[in-house]
Amino acid sequence: MANRVLSIYVGMDAIRIAEMQKTGNNKAVVLTNAAEIATPNNSVNDGYLVDITAISEAIRTSVFGRGFTAKEVIFTITSKKIASKEVEIPYQKSRKKLQQILQANSGEYFPMSNSGDYSFAFSVLEDYHTENGHMSRVSAVAAPNDLVKCYYELAEELKYTVNSIDYFGNSVIQLLSMQMAEGRTDLVLQIEKDTTFVNVMRGKTLILQRSVPYGKNAVINALMDVKKISEKDAKTLLSNETLLDQHVTADEYAETVQYLVNGIGRVVEYHRNKNKSDLLQGIKVFGEGSAIAGIERILERELGAPVEHFETLAGVAIKGQAALTAEEVLRYLPNIGAVIDPIGLDVESDSSSGTVMGSEMVFRVLLGIFCVSSAVMLGWSIYTGYNHHKAVERKAELERMIEDIKDIEEIALNHEHALAELTIIKAFEASTHNDNELLLQFIEDLEKRMPKDAAIGTLTAANGDISFDVISGWHTTTKNEIADVIYQIGNLDYVSNFDLPGFTEEYRTLFVIGVDENGDPVFLRAETDDDGVLGEYIEYEEGVEYPPEYLEYETMTFVQTTYNVSCHISKPVVAVPEDTDEGAADTETTEGGEQ
Repeated sequence: MANRVLSIYVGMDAIRIAEMQKTGNNKAVVLTNAAEIATPNNSVNDGYLVDITAISEAIRTSVFGRGFTAKEVIFTITSKKIASKEVEIPYQKSRKKLQQILQANSGEYFPMSNSGDYSFAFSVLEDYHTENGHMSRVSAVAAPNDLVKCYYELAEELKYTVNSIDYFGNSVIQLLSMQMAEGRTDLVLQIEKDTTFVNVMRGKTLILQRSVPYGKNAVINALMDVKKISEKDAKTLLSNETLLDQHVTADEYAETVQYLVNGIGRVVEYHRNKNKSDLLQGIKVFGEGSAIAGIERILERELGAPVEHFETLAGVAIKGQAALTAEEVLRYLPNIGAVIDPIGLDVESDSSSGTVMGSEMVFRVLLGIFCVSSAVMLGWSIYTGYNHHKAVERKAELERMIEDIKDIEEIALNHEHALAELTIIKAFEASTHNDNELLLQFIEDLEKRMPKDAAIGTLTAANGDISFDVISGWHTTTKNEIADVIYQIGNLDYVSNFDLPGFTEEYRTLFVIGVDENGDPVFLRAETDDDGVLGEYIEYEEGVEYPPEYLEYETMTFVQTTYNVSCHISKPVVAVPEDTDEGAADTETTEGGEQ
């Protein structure tokens, strides 16, 4: 990538455009120009480009006359529809061979009905040696084809050539790996408006990456509820630590940031259970939410490691017309990281199945079209003369019909008035809505889908934000039924921001004293009490002395898995009916409860 390339990130609130250039064979990059503009209203929905024309016009206007010269583009995509998973496979020297292995086993990594509807890509996180041989830890990504295609359509609208399409998580990690120091493990938090990306880095290698569905906006809304203040006042308090300490108590502040901090804490706890030897030595924060007053203190207190902000970016040079401050450059992290080593999401071009028409064939087709057109135009001149006479008669007939039904105007005005009143009623109804209204339906859906031996642990709900644990029964091997059911719950039409921040497993070993008439094992129990209640199972533990006869029994080990789940439930928006008969029919169906 010797030449300059445009790196574009289209977010819900802002579009960031950076003109970049790599230097030599290393990963260092030069930022030569940059622009940030507001995303056109209602043009982006969870990564999908709903209004490509509006977005392309906004981008074209922002780069016109400002010295941008690149003709190739790299897009960075973020969407809840993109699935990512870490996979460990035997080392493959050939990248093509590695791609084939991941593609062939995609059904194991991503539970989806039709893998042909998805684009698969990967990046190698690290290669390492074990007792079983040379292994690779790979980040595999699956993105819906229709999501990826809309970015190709945007490039075509802008008259750019697509160099690559990257996944947000990979873009950020490529740049973060250049900032980290070897020989230590750090937690890196990117706190944005509505999401926080949690990364655990061992030196320059990513160990764990998760997203938490809470960000700066969640903290602002929580403070508004706690203090009963306006959004403007909440933002003022959260931007000034002195004012915050004067007007908000420690308990009120803890309540304000609890969802954000608890979400991060669950990911950290999962890391500690999975990687016990990798103790966190520091926490680095950046993003819009990193400026929340007091956030460093509570993160340091709750997570037990010192907190610091990124001040500069190693390996990134600012030149040319990119007059950005160090703080402003941090907003372009996904743009910069995508240029270093994009993951390369791609879809097959529809044009590959077509044929190219030769120049001779084109001439023949055009000649045929000309002959046919001449004959048609001769007939058309005769036909239009006849039709003109008929049209004059039809016009007179329609004028008579309009005179007969002129009172319909009053009916139409009354109908429009009724629709206006319905809009007001709908708006009032929406203002009284609380997303917890769907909690009963959510619990019933859980009961329908959960296996009989599974249980739901502590469940909390606050205006549609749900957090709960799912506990499996005891099995001799880890069961996937609950994971499958949890995936189904995440696909319910009223569920969003679905996340599994972690899971834990508990083991126990029982003595087997025989089998029953069905061939099932019978386990050793304590003595039955006076009321005939069976005693508890006697578990085998290392280092415990048991009667000699116990040691003659065989043992069986069981596992119980607990999944942590968080999501948001919300009622789909009910549209105001159009001024048509079909609209009236849709209104009756929607109000009846069917979507």
